[in-house]
Amino acid sequence: MTVAWRITGIYAGVGLSWIFLSSLAVWIGVGEPPGLASLLEMAKGCAFILVTAFMLLVLLGRWERELNRRGAALSETNRELTEVNTRLSGIMRGSQDLIAAWDRNKRLTAFNPRYQAVCWNFFERDVKIGMSLEEAFGHVPEKCRQFSECWDRTLAGESFVQLQSLAGDGDTAWFETSYGSLPGPDGLPSGGFHIVRDVTDRVRAEEDRRSHAEKLTKTVETLTEANTELERFAYVASHDLQEPLRTITCFAQLLERDYGQALDDRGRQYVDLVTGGAIRMHDLINDLLAYSRTTRSEGRIETVSAQAACQGALNNLRDAMDSSGAVVVVDPLPEVSADSVMLIQIFQNLIGNAIKYRKAESVPHVHVSVQRQERYWQFSVTDNGIGFDPSEQDVFELFRRLHPHSSYTGTGVGLAICKWIVNRLGGQIWAESTPGTGSVFRFTLPLDETRSPAAAPG
Repeated sequence: MTVAWRITGIYAGVGLSWIFLSSLAVWIGVGEPPGLASLLEMAKGCAFILVTAFMLLVLLGRWERELNRRGAALSETNRELTEVNTRLSGIMRGSQDLIAAWDRNKRLTAFNPRYQAVCWNFFERDVKIGMSLEEAFGHVPEKCRQFSECWDRTLAGESFVQLQSLAGDGDTAWFETSYGSLPGPDGLPSGGFHIVRDVTDRVRAEEDRRSHAEKLTKTVETLTEANTELERFAYVASHDLQEPLRTITCFAQLLERDYGQALDDRGRQYVDLVTGGAIRMHDLINDLLAYSRTTRSEGRIETVSAQAACQGALNNLRDAMDSSGAVVVVDPLPEVSADSVMLIQIFQNLIGNAIKYRKAESVPHVHVSVQRQERYWQFSVTDNGIGFDPSEQDVFELFRRLHPHSSYTGTGVGLAICKWIVNRLGGQIWAESTPGTGSVFRFTLPLDETRSPAAAPG
């Protein structure tokens, strides 16, 4: 039975009993049996009680249903609040960050275990709920003043982040603190909270990174200066060596011309050795100067025709091609982003080597081709020359030679120049070869994204 029915039943029972008992008392007191009027009066009173009881039941039923609805809503709200509080408590307990809340009077209202542990480690205080700012940190006046200023800003409605350092156990720790206000019922800050994150590792890593960056910058500056001095030395030394070299060559030629008939075979051999050595030294100096000029040059990167660059290299090699009878086939080549002079040097060195290192009594055949890859052009220079064993030595090292001077001339600088230029242009260069079957030198250059697909070779 519901509350509404119980209250209505009590009301109806009391009312009907009162009417019946009061009418009975009147009848007994008068000493006469009730007349029709008396019975109608009693019936009217009972009807009034029943009608009002029904109205009361309806009103109390509505009130009871509303109370039940509100009670269910309140229970659901309490359940949700309990769940939220449980989650928040779990988050605060499990968080590695320091979390605490303070009221408008700067008294501690909530904190997590991590906050309590750090306060003990750095301030030797066992913080408790209700503890004031002065009670918690008053023994460290400077920090207490800083914290108080931060809370004044927070209670003024300001939110901010601050990096702070704390010293404890002989070491310094860094903390990043986020301050925020908690609004009250009137919309004004009723307190505040702060979330403190230990960023000691991050700060130390940043300090180490900054220190390494400074050391790296100094090292780069030192290496750049040393490299500049080395290039300057090589350039100046090469120029200075030209003069005594010309003197040696000149007097060796004069000796052979004026006293050649007086020399025996061994003497003429010595003169030939001096002259040949001087010529090789001259070639070496010229190639060293060329390498120095190439590596010192910034170059002008622009869209150039690889076809035109290859043709320029062939024009420079015309004498070598005519004397050897070389056959050079060049496929259609694309436009690329490069320095035109540097690109000519690459083709000239690779094709020139293909002509130079040919088989005896064999006509050199050279094929220049290109393939478009996903992000770059891959150029190939293929020959039918003597080849080499690529596992023996790095052919792109400066001054590296695979064949004796008696068989083939050269200084070992040309391929080193090619490697430097290709790297400078953002590509790679490598060689594939088998002794006696020829070689293939390949190099890549990045695609010129500013060109339309029509620029590709047909």
